[in-house]
Amino acid sequence: MRGNRNGYRWRITLLTLLVIVMALSLAFATPSGEILPDAKLRYQNDAPIDWGNDDTGTDEAGLGANAARYRVLASAAVSDVLPTSNMASLDEDINTVGRMPIEANYTDTGYSDDTIHVDIQQTQQDNSIYHIAYVKIASPSQLRTAIAGGINSTRTAPATTLAQSVNAVVAVNGDFFSKYTGGYIVRQGQTLRKKVSDHYDLLLIDENADFHMLLAGKKGQEDGIVSLLKEHRIVNAFFFGPALVMDGNVCEISAEYGWNPNGQEPRAAIGQLAPLSYVVVTVDGRIDASQGVTLPTLAAFMKQIGCQQAYNLDGGNSSALVFHNQLLSIKDVDERSVNDIVYFASAAGQAQ
Repeated sequence: MRGNRNGYRWRITLLTLLVIVMALSLAFATPSGEILPDAKLRYQNDAPIDWGNDDTGTDEAGLGANAARYRVLASAAVSDVLPTSNMASLDEDINTVGRMPIEANYTDTGYSDDTIHVDIQQTQQDNSIYHIAYVKIASPSQLRTAIAGGINSTRTAPATTLAQSVNAVVAVNGDFFSKYTGGYIVRQGQTLRKKVSDHYDLLLIDENADFHMLLAGKKGQEDGIVSLLKEHRIVNAFFFGPALVMDGNVCEISAEYGWNPNGQEPRAAIGQLAPLSYVVVTVDGRIDASQGVTLPTLAAFMKQIGCQQAYNLDGGNSSALVFHNQLLSIKDVDERSVNDIVYFASAAGQAQ
Protein backbone atom coordinates (compact mmCIF):
# COMPACT_ATOMS: atom_id res chain seq x y z
CA MET A 1 0.00 0.00 0.00
CA ARG A 2 2.82 2.37 0.94
CA GLY A 3 4.49 1.69 -2.45
CA ASN A 4 1.28 2.60 -4.23
CA ARG A 5 1.08 5.89 -2.28
CA ASN A 6 4.69 6.75 -3.12
CA GLY A 7 4.09 6.01 -6.79
CA TYR A 8 1.00 8.22 -6.79
CA ARG A 9 2.86 11.10 -5.14
CA TRP A 10 5.69 10.74 -7.67
CA ARG A 11 3.25 10.94 -10.58
CA ILE A 12 1.59 14.05 -9.07
CA THR A 13 5.00 15.72 -8.64
CA LEU A 14 5.96 14.99 -12.25
CA LEU A 15 2.62 16.29 -13.50
CA THR A 16 2.98 19.51 -11.48
CA LEU A 17 6.49 20.10 -12.83
CA LEU A 18 5.28 19.49 -16.37
CA VAL A 19 2.47 22.04 -15.98
CA ILE A 20 4.91 24.65 -14.64
CA VAL A 21 7.34 24.09 -17.53
CA MET A 22 4.54 24.33 -20.09
CA ALA A 23 3.24 27.54 -18.54
CA LEU A 24 6.67 29.15 -18.60
CA SER A 25 7.25 28.06 -22.19
CA LEU A 26 3.87 29.43 -23.23
CA ALA A 27 4.63 32.81 -21.70
CA PHE A 28 7.74 33.13 -23.84
CA ALA A 29 6.55 31.40 -26.99
CA THR A 30 3.07 32.81 -27.48
CA PRO A 31 2.85 36.34 -28.91
CA SER A 32 0.03 38.55 -27.71
CA GLY A 33 -1.43 40.77 -30.42
CA GLU A 34 -3.12 42.92 -27.82
CA ILE A 35 -0.49 43.27 -25.10
CA LEU A 36 2.70 43.78 -27.11
CA PRO A 37 1.57 46.82 -29.17
CA ASP A 38 0.24 48.54 -26.04
CA ALA A 39 3.48 47.87 -24.22
CA LYS A 40 5.44 49.21 -27.20
CA LEU A 41 3.39 52.43 -27.20
CA ARG A 42 3.93 52.92 -23.47
CA TYR A 43 7.65 52.45 -23.99
CA GLN A 44 7.74 54.89 -26.92
CA ASN A 45 5.88 57.55 -24.93
CA ASP A 46 7.82 57.11 -21.69
CA ALA A 47 11.32 56.38 -22.97
CA PRO A 48 13.98 59.10 -23.17
CA ILE A 49 14.25 60.63 -26.62
CA ASP A 50 16.48 58.54 -28.88
CA TRP A 51 16.88 60.47 -32.09
CA GLY A 52 17.78 57.35 -34.04
CA ASN A 53 18.96 57.30 -37.64
CA ASP A 54 16.91 58.77 -40.46
CA ASP A 55 18.78 57.01 -43.30
CA THR A 56 16.20 54.25 -43.55
CA GLY A 57 14.22 54.54 -46.75
CA THR A 58 12.96 58.04 -47.33
CA ASP A 59 16.09 60.08 -47.00
CA GLU A 60 18.20 60.76 -50.05
CA ALA A 61 21.86 61.70 -49.94
CA GLY A 62 23.22 65.14 -50.64
CA LEU A 63 20.45 67.44 -49.43
CA GLY A 64 21.67 68.90 -46.14
CA ALA A 65 19.20 71.79 -45.91
CA ASN A 66 19.95 74.49 -43.35
CA ALA A 67 18.54 73.67 -39.93
CA ALA A 68 16.11 76.17 -38.48
CA ARG A 69 13.32 76.14 -35.94
CA TYR A 70 10.09 78.05 -36.42
CA ARG A 71 7.23 78.81 -34.08
CA VAL A 72 3.76 79.68 -35.19
CA LEU A 73 1.12 81.96 -33.70
CA ALA A 74 1.84 82.34 -30.02
CA SER A 75 -1.67 83.47 -29.08
CA ALA A 76 -4.07 81.21 -27.24
CA ALA A 77 -6.41 79.06 -29.30
CA VAL A 78 -9.34 81.33 -30.14
CA SER A 79 -11.47 81.58 -33.27
CA ASP A 80 -14.76 83.16 -34.26
CA VAL A 81 -16.37 79.72 -33.90
CA LEU A 82 -16.95 79.84 -30.17
CA PRO A 83 -17.63 76.79 -28.00
CA THR A 84 -21.27 76.40 -27.01
CA SER A 85 -23.08 74.69 -24.16
CA ASN A 86 -24.12 72.01 -26.65
CA MET A 87 -20.53 71.07 -27.45
CA ALA A 88 -19.48 67.49 -26.78
CA SER A 89 -16.02 66.65 -25.50
CA LEU A 90 -13.54 65.01 -27.88
CA ASP A 91 -10.54 63.50 -26.11
CA GLU A 92 -7.18 62.83 -27.75
CA ASP A 93 -7.56 59.06 -27.93
CA ILE A 94 -6.98 57.71 -31.45
CA ASN A 95 -10.14 55.62 -31.07
CA THR A 96 -12.32 58.65 -30.37
CA VAL A 97 -14.12 59.84 -33.49
CA GLY A 98 -15.95 63.01 -34.37
CA ARG A 99 -19.62 63.55 -33.60
CA MET A 100 -22.00 62.67 -36.38
CA PRO A 101 -22.39 65.79 -38.57
CA ILE A 102 -25.90 67.14 -39.05
CA GLU A 103 -26.87 65.96 -42.51
CA ALA A 104 -29.23 68.86 -43.14
CA ASN A 105 -26.37 71.32 -42.59
CA TYR A 106 -24.42 70.15 -45.63
CA THR A 107 -24.56 72.15 -48.85
CA ASP A 108 -22.68 71.67 -52.10
CA THR A 109 -20.16 74.25 -50.94
CA GLY A 110 -19.81 73.72 -47.23
CA TYR A 111 -20.96 72.66 -43.82
CA SER A 112 -21.66 74.59 -40.62
CA ASP A 113 -22.79 73.86 -37.08
CA ASP A 114 -22.09 75.40 -33.68
CA THR A 115 -18.56 73.96 -33.60
CA ILE A 116 -17.20 73.93 -37.16
CA HIS A 117 -17.48 75.93 -40.39
CA VAL A 118 -16.26 74.51 -43.71
CA ASP A 119 -16.19 76.37 -47.02
CA ILE A 120 -15.42 74.33 -50.14
CA GLN A 121 -14.03 76.05 -53.22
CA GLN A 122 -12.52 75.04 -56.55
CA THR A 123 -10.36 77.19 -58.75
CA GLN A 124 -8.44 76.84 -62.02
CA GLN A 125 -4.91 78.24 -61.87
CA ASP A 126 -1.46 77.25 -63.09
CA ASN A 127 -3.08 75.03 -65.73
CA SER A 128 -4.42 72.96 -62.86
CA ILE A 129 -7.53 72.40 -60.74
CA TYR A 130 -7.20 73.33 -57.06
CA HIS A 131 -9.68 71.94 -54.51
CA ILE A 132 -9.76 74.05 -51.35
CA ALA A 133 -11.41 73.53 -47.97
CA TYR A 134 -11.34 76.45 -45.51
CA VAL A 135 -12.01 75.21 -41.98
CA LYS A 136 -12.69 76.95 -38.68
CA ILE A 137 -13.17 74.98 -35.48
CA ALA A 138 -14.21 75.80 -31.92
CA SER A 139 -11.80 73.43 -30.13
CA PRO A 140 -8.27 72.20 -30.90
CA SER A 141 -9.50 68.63 -30.39
CA GLN A 142 -11.49 68.87 -33.63
CA LEU A 143 -8.28 68.65 -35.71
CA ARG A 144 -7.59 64.93 -35.62
CA THR A 145 -5.80 62.05 -37.30
CA ALA A 146 -6.93 58.51 -38.09
CA ILE A 147 -5.03 55.39 -39.13
CA ALA A 148 -6.40 52.49 -41.12
CA GLY A 149 -6.50 49.39 -38.92
CA GLY A 150 -5.37 51.09 -35.71
CA ILE A 151 -2.36 52.81 -34.22
CA ASN A 152 0.17 50.03 -34.92
CA SER A 153 -1.29 48.86 -38.19
CA THR A 154 0.24 49.04 -41.66
CA ARG A 155 -3.13 48.43 -43.27
CA THR A 156 -4.47 50.86 -45.85
CA ALA A 157 -7.92 51.99 -46.93
CA PRO A 158 -9.34 54.62 -49.31
CA ALA A 159 -9.39 58.08 -47.76
CA THR A 160 -13.16 58.20 -48.31
CA THR A 161 -13.57 55.02 -46.25
CA LEU A 162 -11.37 56.32 -43.46
CA ALA A 163 -13.16 59.68 -43.43
CA GLN A 164 -16.58 58.05 -43.12
CA SER A 165 -15.41 55.71 -40.35
CA VAL A 166 -14.47 58.65 -38.10
CA ASN A 167 -17.38 60.98 -39.01
CA ALA A 168 -15.04 63.47 -40.68
CA VAL A 169 -16.63 66.61 -42.05
CA VAL A 170 -13.58 67.14 -44.25
CA ALA A 171 -10.38 65.11 -44.54
CA VAL A 172 -7.12 64.90 -46.46
CA ASN A 173 -4.59 62.10 -46.83
CA GLY A 174 -1.67 62.26 -44.41
CA ASP A 175 2.02 61.37 -44.78
CA PHE A 176 1.67 57.58 -45.25
CA PHE A 177 4.20 57.13 -42.44
CA SER A 178 3.89 53.34 -42.41
CA LYS A 179 5.81 53.16 -45.72
CA TYR A 180 8.99 54.47 -44.08
CA THR A 181 11.01 54.08 -40.93
CA GLY A 182 12.22 57.67 -40.50
CA GLY A 183 10.71 60.72 -38.89
CA TYR A 184 9.30 61.96 -35.59
CA ILE A 185 5.80 60.49 -35.70
CA VAL A 186 3.01 61.27 -33.22
CA ARG A 187 -0.68 60.46 -33.68
CA GLN A 188 -3.32 61.71 -31.25
CA GLY A 189 -0.78 62.11 -28.46
CA GLN A 190 0.87 58.71 -28.97
CA THR A 191 4.52 58.83 -30.01
CA LEU A 192 5.23 56.12 -32.57
CA ARG A 193 8.74 57.09 -33.70
CA LYS A 194 11.45 59.43 -32.41
CA LYS A 195 13.84 60.17 -35.26
CA VAL A 196 15.12 63.36 -36.83
CA SER A 197 16.26 63.98 -40.37
CA ASP A 198 18.93 65.83 -42.29
CA HIS A 199 16.79 65.72 -45.41
CA TYR A 200 13.08 66.12 -44.63
CA ASP A 201 11.03 68.76 -42.78
CA LEU A 202 8.74 68.00 -39.84
CA LEU A 203 5.31 69.37 -38.99
CA LEU A 204 4.38 69.31 -35.28
CA ILE A 205 0.88 70.19 -34.06
CA ASP A 206 0.52 71.07 -30.38
CA GLU A 207 -2.36 70.89 -27.89
CA ASN A 208 -3.71 74.22 -29.17
CA ALA A 209 -3.74 72.79 -32.72
CA ASP A 210 -1.03 75.30 -33.66
CA PHE A 211 1.51 74.36 -36.33
CA HIS A 212 5.26 74.24 -35.66
CA MET A 213 7.57 73.31 -38.52
CA LEU A 214 11.16 72.19 -38.24
CA LEU A 215 13.36 72.37 -41.32
CA ALA A 216 15.63 69.49 -42.28
CA GLY A 217 18.71 69.20 -40.09
CA LYS A 218 19.09 66.77 -37.20
CA LYS A 219 20.48 69.24 -34.66
CA GLY A 220 17.87 71.88 -35.46
CA GLN A 221 15.07 69.33 -35.22
CA GLU A 222 16.42 67.91 -31.96
CA ASP A 223 16.64 71.37 -30.40
CA GLY A 224 13.23 72.34 -31.76
CA ILE A 225 11.47 69.27 -30.38
CA VAL A 226 13.12 69.58 -26.96
CA SER A 227 12.26 73.29 -26.81
CA LEU A 228 8.66 72.74 -27.87
CA LEU A 229 8.14 69.98 -25.30
CA LYS A 230 9.13 72.37 -22.51
CA GLU A 231 6.01 74.43 -23.16
CA HIS A 232 3.61 72.23 -25.11
CA ARG A 233 2.44 68.73 -25.81
CA ILE A 234 2.84 67.36 -29.32
CA VAL A 235 -0.49 65.86 -30.35
CA ASN A 236 0.35 65.05 -33.99
CA ALA A 237 3.64 65.05 -35.91
CA PHE A 238 4.29 64.38 -39.60
CA PHE A 239 7.34 63.40 -41.66
CA PHE A 240 6.97 64.38 -45.30
CA GLY A 241 7.15 68.01 -46.38
CA PRO A 242 8.67 70.19 -47.47
CA ALA A 243 7.55 73.20 -45.50
CA LEU A 244 5.82 75.50 -47.98
CA VAL A 245 5.13 78.66 -45.96
CA MET A 246 6.68 79.67 -42.64
CA ASP A 247 5.62 82.70 -40.63
CA GLY A 248 3.87 84.07 -43.71
CA ASN A 249 6.90 83.71 -45.98
CA VAL A 250 7.17 81.35 -48.95
CA CYS A 251 9.88 78.77 -48.32
CA GLU A 252 12.75 78.18 -50.71
CA ILE A 253 12.53 74.53 -51.74
CA SER A 254 15.63 72.65 -52.77
CA ALA A 255 15.51 71.12 -56.24
CA GLU A 256 16.85 67.97 -54.58
CA TYR A 257 14.11 67.63 -51.99
CA GLY A 258 12.16 64.39 -52.39
CA TRP A 259 8.84 64.00 -54.20
CA ASN A 260 9.97 65.46 -57.55
CA PRO A 261 9.75 69.09 -56.34
CA ASN A 262 10.03 70.70 -59.78
CA GLY A 263 7.77 68.19 -61.52
CA GLN A 264 4.11 68.84 -62.30
CA GLU A 265 2.33 66.37 -60.03
CA PRO A 266 -0.92 65.94 -58.08
CA ARG A 267 -0.31 67.51 -54.67
CA ALA A 268 -1.83 67.81 -51.18
CA ALA A 269 -1.11 70.38 -48.49
CA ILE A 270 -2.43 71.67 -45.19
CA GLY A 271 -2.02 75.18 -43.82
CA GLN A 272 -2.82 77.29 -40.77
CA LEU A 273 -4.34 80.71 -41.39
CA ALA A 274 -4.83 81.79 -37.77
CA PRO A 275 -5.59 80.13 -34.43
CA LEU A 276 -8.15 77.36 -35.06
CA SER A 277 -8.41 78.40 -38.71
CA TYR A 278 -7.00 76.17 -41.45
CA VAL A 279 -7.03 75.34 -45.12
CA VAL A 280 -6.64 72.02 -46.91
CA VAL A 281 -5.68 71.98 -50.59
CA THR A 282 -5.31 69.27 -53.21
CA VAL A 283 -4.27 69.81 -56.81
CA ASP A 284 -5.34 67.44 -59.56
CA GLY A 285 -2.72 66.19 -61.99
CA ARG A 286 -1.97 63.69 -64.73
CA ILE A 287 -5.30 64.42 -66.44
CA ASP A 288 -6.13 66.51 -69.52
CA ALA A 289 -7.88 69.23 -67.50
CA SER A 290 -5.15 69.56 -64.86
CA GLN A 291 -1.43 68.96 -65.32
CA GLY A 292 -0.43 69.27 -61.66
CA VAL A 293 1.99 71.70 -60.04
CA THR A 294 5.53 71.93 -58.75
CA LEU A 295 6.18 72.32 -55.03
CA PRO A 296 7.33 75.96 -55.43
CA THR A 297 4.07 76.67 -57.30
CA LEU A 298 2.08 75.02 -54.51
CA ALA A 299 3.98 77.08 -51.91
CA ALA A 300 3.13 80.29 -53.76
CA PHE A 301 -0.54 79.29 -53.85
CA MET A 302 -0.65 78.53 -50.12
CA LYS A 303 0.83 81.98 -49.44
CA GLN A 304 -1.69 83.53 -51.88
CA ILE A 305 -4.67 82.17 -49.93
CA GLY A 306 -3.40 83.50 -46.61
CA CYS A 307 -1.41 80.72 -44.94
CA GLN A 308 0.91 81.68 -42.13
CA GLN A 309 2.23 78.12 -42.06
CA ALA A 310 1.79 75.45 -44.75
CA TYR A 311 3.15 71.94 -45.21
CA ASN A 312 3.20 69.52 -48.12
CA LEU A 313 1.57 66.11 -47.56
CA ASP A 314 1.79 62.92 -49.60
CA GLY A 315 0.89 63.68 -53.21
CA GLY A 316 0.66 61.79 -56.46
CA ASN A 317 -2.08 59.17 -56.45
CA SER A 318 -2.34 59.48 -52.65
CA SER A 319 -3.59 63.08 -52.91
CA ALA A 320 -7.22 63.08 -51.74
CA LEU A 321 -9.56 65.76 -50.40
CA VAL A 322 -12.74 64.27 -48.95
CA PHE A 323 -15.87 66.25 -48.09
CA HIS A 324 -19.22 64.78 -47.06
CA ASN A 325 -17.68 61.32 -47.61
CA GLN A 326 -17.08 62.16 -51.28
CA LEU A 327 -13.71 62.39 -53.04
CA LEU A 328 -13.33 65.88 -54.50
CA SER A 329 -9.92 65.25 -56.06
CA ILE A 330 -10.15 64.08 -59.67
CA LYS A 331 -8.14 60.98 -60.56
CA ASP A 332 -7.14 59.15 -63.71
CA VAL A 333 -6.92 55.97 -61.60
CA ASP A 334 -9.00 54.32 -58.90
CA GLU A 335 -8.82 55.99 -55.50
CA ARG A 336 -5.62 54.87 -53.82
CA SER A 337 -5.70 53.30 -50.37
CA VAL A 338 -3.67 55.21 -47.78
CA ASN A 339 -2.43 54.53 -44.27
CA ASP A 340 -3.65 57.69 -42.57
CA ILE A 341 -5.71 60.89 -42.86
CA VAL A 342 -5.89 64.30 -41.22
CA TYR A 343 -9.48 65.31 -40.56
CA PHE A 344 -11.70 67.95 -39.02
CA ALA A 345 -14.63 66.79 -36.90
CA SER A 346 -17.82 68.25 -35.53
CA ALA A 347 -18.19 68.42 -31.75
CA ALA A 348 -21.85 69.43 -31.82
CA GLY A 349 -24.24 67.65 -29.52
CA GLN A 350 -23.62 64.50 -27.56
CA ALA A 351 -21.90 61.29 -28.57
CA GLN A 352 -23.87 59.21 -31.01
